[in-house]
This record gives sequence, structure tokens and C-alpha cells, in this order.
Amino acid sequence: MTGSVFRRKDLDTPSPVTVLTSTQMQQRGITTAADAVMSLAAAGGGGLPSSFSANGAFAAGATGVSLRGLTTDSTLVLQDGMRLADFPLADDGARSFVDLNTIPSAVIDRVEVLKDGASATYGADAIAGVVNYIMKKQITGISGTAEGGISQHKDDGHQRFTLTGGYGDLASQGFNFYVSGEYQHDAILYNRDRGFPYNTSNLSSKLADDGKSPDVNGNVNGGGFDVLSGATTSAVVVPATMATPGDVLSGQQISGTNPMILNPAGCGAGTNFSNAGGGTYCTQDITNQYRAIQPSQTRIGGTARLTVNVGDRAQAYIMGTYYQNREFIPSYGGPAGTSIINPISIQNLVLPAILANGSVNPQDPYANIIDPATGQRESALVKYAFGGIPNNETETSRTAHVAAGINGTFGDGWHYDVAGTYMHSQVDSTLRGNLNYAALINAVETGSYNFIDPSQNSQAELNALAPNIHAKATSELWQIQGTITKSLYDLPGGPLQLAVSGQVHYEGINDPNEDPTGAGEAAGINSFNAAGHRYNESGAFELDAPILKQLDVNASGRYDHYSEGFSHFSPKVGVKITPVHSVILRGTFSKGFRAPSIPETQGSVLGFTTATPPASVIAEHGNNGYVQPYSLGLNTAGNPNLKPETSTSFTGGVVLEPTRWLSLSADYYRIKKNNVIVAGPLSGEAMDDYYNGTALPAGYSIVQNSVDPANPNATRTIEIINSPYENANSLVTSGLDLAASVNYRIAPNIRFFSSLDATWIQKYNIRTADGVQHFAGTVGPYDTTSASGTPRWRANWQNTLSVNKWTLTATAYYTSGYRGTADDYQTIEPGASACSAAIATTTDADGNSVSEQCHVKHFIDVDMVVSYAVTDKFSLFGDVYNVGNAKAPFDPNTYGGVNYNPAWSNAGVIGRYFKIGANFGF
Repeated sequence: MTGSVFRRKDLDTPSPVTVLTSTQMQQRGITTAADAVMSLAAAGGGGLPSSFSANGAFAAGATGVSLRGLTTDSTLVLQDGMRLADFPLADDGARSFVDLNTIPSAVIDRVEVLKDGASATYGADAIAGVVNYIMKKQITGISGTAEGGISQHKDDGHQRFTLTGGYGDLASQGFNFYVSGEYQHDAILYNRDRGFPYNTSNLSSKLADDGKSPDVNGNVNGGGFDVLSGATTSAVVVPATMATPGDVLSGQQISGTNPMILNPAGCGAGTNFSNAGGGTYCTQDITNQYRAIQPSQTRIGGTARLTVNVGDRAQAYIMGTYYQNREFIPSYGGPAGTSIINPISIQNLVLPAILANGSVNPQDPYANIIDPATGQRESALVKYAFGGIPNNETETSRTAHVAAGINGTFGDGWHYDVAGTYMHSQVDSTLRGNLNYAALINAVETGSYNFIDPSQNSQAELNALAPNIHAKATSELWQIQGTITKSLYDLPGGPLQLAVSGQVHYEGINDPNEDPTGAGEAAGINSFNAAGHRYNESGAFELDAPILKQLDVNASGRYDHYSEGFSHFSPKVGVKITPVHSVILRGTFSKGFRAPSIPETQGSVLGFTTATPPASVIAEHGNNGYVQPYSLGLNTAGNPNLKPETSTSFTGGVVLEPTRWLSLSADYYRIKKNNVIVAGPLSGEAMDDYYNGTALPAGYSIVQNSVDPANPNATRTIEIINSPYENANSLVTSGLDLAASVNYRIAPNIRFFSSLDATWIQKYNIRTADGVQHFAGTVGPYDTTSASGTPRWRANWQNTLSVNKWTLTATAYYTSGYRGTADDYQTIEPGASACSAAIATTTDADGNSVSEQCHVKHFIDVDMVVSYAVTDKFSLFGDVYNVGNAKAPFDPNTYGGVNYNPAWSNAGVIGRYFKIGANFGF
């Protein structure tokens, strides 16, 4: 059983464990390892859903699970009790995690989810719990599955095929060998394929949260032209000079001037004319034209396993898998253009009056105008997105994994288990549409690119501007472990058992920056990298003492030493009390830790957040577009001196089994983390120091934005804050797990099965240098993977009725509503009684109420699966997902999806979905 080296006959362990069998997965219509755990009630915020891969995830193409909302790096994922290699690309550039797409779904026997700290058994990263995928040991005969699916909108196609063949019986022949292969393809689904409000950033047809004014128009230039970012596929220009003569990236708008559309014919295809606020310009709905709800995904892989009885006292196995997962991800921000600030800003790009050959630039409409202040010809500050250059990426992940082991007995009741594993993971990325700075500057200075009529540009010109970029990242892991157990002597409740174990494992990551030049020549690439490796050696023990039939005490501990120089001892005590046969009381106390990831110690990442300058700086710039809320870069560098995060966990609960067919349980949990590793905890202080003219905190530095063209002598805003990772915060989360199961035979040929799994989050608090932030029931923590938030309730309820050859299953999934603000995002002002008070204080660049919603509604969807066993070896099934066609709640607060939260309500955007298929064998 996961969480203990001792085998148990029942699931009533001191720690709460949820088991999802392959039969239950089939009954619910779950076909992948990822879907099996992402739907669990304890899988809270901070997970990495596949849908977020289409919306700007650093770890594009991967799926990761987060128990207790403690993010992907605090949940340990195992296969047959052994570690797996981390995905080469870190979540948010920092958090290492296991990609669930690497698990061979077709041969899963069951998934065991330990909802308790388990560092005493498994070491680092098991703070929130453990997900252990147990593979089938024996398969005989040939079996397979063929299925296809489509949404009621006649899109989002799905195909899946598996074929498995096995021979040999362990009991009679002493061996079993099987091979298995699977293929799955899911089509891309664009936002434009769904209705309002998921297909647009323009919410002006809705009322804002105040119930009176129109909501915000989030289209490019939808709220009025912004000279700093208004880039559409129709070029717009304003008169400008160059702050640095000859530098086409140093443009400054001439005060008092208005924009104009560069093409005399007006706005081109896909853009719309506007003259609101002065001048003429174009607007564009990037969401509708380019963004996707989910990427195209093709997954193919194979598994082979040989299990052999060695004599009559041992059994050995060897298992190998190879999987490839390929995702096509369209641009979530539209074509690359002059809104890019990473790693070099091109927001102040100008079309010069005089080209490199000395001729007047025919694309600069102001070239013949002499600026009276400088006596120079006026340039044209251009705002443009290169619509003729596709901007997308393909991520191909390949993993090879082999595991082997032997277990048995020797001597007088001694048991041993020795196992080893090796896994290599590689991600090949092809990025298209990222501008090359040198080529861009050359095209502007020579006039080779036609901004007036982009359709006239040759393919060679486009290829030169944005050559495809190929990048490769790899990770690997090997592990060897051994365990010896022995029953020492009998106690009144059973044998006193002792286990000792040892383990060594290696992990390494090589994730270079995706810019192949290494010199910041490619615009707009997520800038992050990590390279390093480390070793870990550990020793552990476990003692199980059934002192009485009514009292079982389990004690364990593990000592880990890392080659980076830190060590940690993790103890755990669990107690199970059975006062009467139908009642079990249980509880655990444990200490745990999370080792700093390689990206956190030997990497760097540049992320972005929304920032607003202080009032004094806003006043210097006359409250113009330069000082409205903008994207601030936070560049965080690895810190080799980081300490491990540490945790203290407690669980306590009761299991009631009044009859053989009914089981009820309730478990309270509390986890406290100290030394929480965060990126740049003093970034806010560094920002204040910069604007106040005082010294920055040690290790911090500032990169300034370009000057405000309208106010060149005013204080410049901050483009990037450079900082290290640090152990700075603490975290406490607590709540209640509820479970119930019914397995009742109504008649000889009629059986009813019901399973309820629910989690309530009482508290999720993070203590920072500025105080305590309270996140339970809100959209926070906002800066954690896709801003999925912390809903208080999650639950799933399966009901299966089997009648003769028919089986019908209905499974309901529930996520409670949450507040659309959080203590780290649009906080409530002191004394305010509702989140609308926070929203009312926030406006966009034009003074309109922003689109945040005070409260996001709950979401319920129901899946139904019906199957009919034609013969013992052949059955047909039909699935209907989201039977009621429930609509995803409107949530404009999260950045994981457009006006909905993909972590909780992705099914509500896809809509009702149908799937049919067959299971066969012979």
C-alpha cells in the first residue's frame, strides 16, 4: 500500500488513501493517467491542466497534478513505487514536476493517492501527498479498445486505440509476458469555435460588476489607442523623433500628435477602424482570431513487461516503456509585433525618414516634415503585428523508461525487495514567428519590409524576419532502492514488523534558453533556463506495532542527504484504533521537506505581472498611457544557497463501516510549510526603493523602461526587476476530506455501486513579509499556475448500476464558487464588506471599470457512460460528457483561459461531448 513498505489486506491505514481502480476509470469514461487524478477532490489549485498548454504555460505540452493546492512540486508522482524523471521544462520556469502524459495508461491496474505527508517513506517532495500508479503484473490473451469522440458542435475530434497481448500464467507456468501499445489524438479547439464570452476579449456588451457601466473591451486598442502597445496587423503610425540618432528602437512620439493608419486604404482584413479619442487607428480581437481552448495533441507509446517466478520464494520483473506526446500550440497573444518587451523592447520602433541607402523612406508619411525642435525630418513611430508570419509552436516530448526488480523471502521469515529504474525525457520545441531583432532592424533601416501593404512581402522576407527556432531540453533520473522486512515477534494484535531500506538516486536537467543565439536575438520567447544535476542518498526505517487488536501504531523515519550539501530527517507516526469492528479512528503526525529544484538553484526565469507606478510618477506623466497598468518583468536567478522547504502535517479521522456494503470516512488535515521558496520576495520593496531614490535590497537590480515619448524628462518606469529565489514565506492549509462508498447487490444479476469523494478547504494562508494572505475561497494565489484559485469545495460522485450485461454510470463533478479577487490580486480595501469594493477601485487605461467579477459561480457537470457486454470478450460503450451541457461560469479574473477557469470548468467550454467505442479480446 502506498505510504508503507508493508503489505496490508485492507485500505484502512492510519493515513487516508483514495484508490481508483481501472474498472472505475472505465466506468467513468476516464482513459488517461492525467484525467484519473485531475478529477480527484484533493487535486486542488496550482495543477497544470493540458488546456493551459494552449494559453502560455512555461511547461507547454505537459500535465501536472497538485494535491492540497500546494502546486505541482509538492506532490510526488510514482510508478510502481519508484520516482519518475521530471519534465524538462519547469512549471512557471521554477517548479519541477512529473508529466502525467508519460504514464502508460493502457496497463494501469489502479491509482493509489495518499493524501498525507510521506517524506518519511519517499523523501523529498511528498509534502502534499503521493500519487502512485500501479501497473498490471499479469495480462493474458489479446485485448484492446477502439473509440472515437466529437462534441455536439461537431468539432474537437478524438480517437484512441489500444492493443495489448500477453502470455503465461504466474501461478501455473511461473511467468507472464505482455506488450501493449496505445495511440490517442485530440483535435485543436479554438476560442472562436465557442460562443460569447469565451470567444472574445471584448466584454463591452456586458455590464461591469457595478451593474451600470459597460464592461471593458479587451481587444487590441479596444479601449482607445495606446502608443505603447497598440499593435494590430494593420500598421498605425504617429510622428516621432529618435532619442538616439540612428537607433530605430529609440522613437519618441512628438507631443500633441495623433495616430493615423499607415495604409491609405484603411484597416486591413481582421481589423476594424476606430477614431475614438483622436486620430485614426485599428482594433483587433486577438482572442477570436488566434487563441485556442486546447491544443492539438497526439500521443503514442508502447510498454513491455516480463514477470518471472524465481524458484518458489522470489519473483522478478523488467518493464520498459516509450512514449511520445506531441502538441501543436497556436499563439495565445497573436502575431509577434511592436508590443514585445522581452528581452529587448521594440515598443518604440520607428520607420526612419532616411533609409540606409540615403533615400527618403516612402513608408514614413512624415518624412518630408521638419521637426522645428530638432531641425530633423520626422520619423514614424509604428505600431504593428506581423500577421503574415504564423506564430505558434510544436512541442514533442519523448520519454524512455525502464524498471526492474526482484522481491522474495529468505531464511526464517525475512522479506526483501530490490528495484531500480532509469528514465530519460526529451522535449523538442519548434517555435515559429518569433522576430529576429537584427533582421527586424535591417528590414526597417533598408525599407525591405512593406508595412503599408504587408501582402506584398515575399516569403523570403518573412522567413528572414522570423526564422524557425529549434530547441531541446532533457532530463533524466536513475534510482536504486532496497528494503528488508522481518516480523520480530507476535504482539497481542499481530506480528511486530520492522523494515529498513536504502536508496540512491540521480536527477539532472539540461534546459537551455530557447533562443539559439544565447544573446537575446529572438523576440518574445519565454526566457527561462536551468542546467544541473545532483545525487541523493537515503536510509529509512518503518516499525508497525499492533499492540492490541484494537490498537496499531506505525512509526517511520528517513534521512536524506543531497550532493548540494543539505540533509534532512523526516519522521512520521501513525495510529489506528478500532474500538469496535465497525469503527476505526486514525491519525498521523509527520515532518517532511521539499528539496529546492534545479531551476531554483541553477536556473533563471523571466515572468511578468501587472504593475502600476506610484501616484507621484503618474502625475509626472500627466496620467497618460505610459503610466497606466502595464506588464512588469520579474527576472529571477537561481540561488545555490537555498534551504529545503520543510513541513509539519497532521491528519485525524474516522472510518465507519456499519455494514459490509457501506463505508463512510471523514479526515481532517493540516499542513504547515516553512522556508517556502519564492521568487524575489523583496521585489515590491525594490520597486519602492527605485522610485524613492534609495538603495535597492542586496542582490536586486532594476532595468528601466524606455522614456515616455510625451514626457522624456520624467521618471522612467521599471521594465524588469532582477532578483534571486529566497526562502521567505510560510504557508498553512487545512480542511476536511469526506468519502462514502456503497457496493450493494440488489439481486443476483443487479448490483449498485456508489462512491463519493469530497474535499473542503478550511484555510489556505500564506505569510509574507507584509502580513498574512488568505486565499481559501478566492482566485488566489494569483501568480501560481494559471491562477486557478482555491475553491473551498471539490467533489465527485460516481453511481453505477449493473444489470445483466448492461452497465450504466453517472458521475457528477462539483467545484464551488469563489471570490473573483484575492489578497495578492485586487485586494479588498480595509473596512470594505464585499469584493466589489476592490473591483470598483480598478480601472483600465480609459477609466472604465475592469472586467473582474466579484464572485465566480460554482460549476457542476455530469458524465454518463453506458456499456453492453455482447460476449465475455466483446463489449460496446457510449459516453456522454457534460450531459446537461453546463456552461462554464464567467471568470474574467484568471489568466489560464479567456473568461473561464480551465482548471475547474473546461468541460463547460467544450460543451456536451459524445464518445463511442468497443472493448475486445480473444
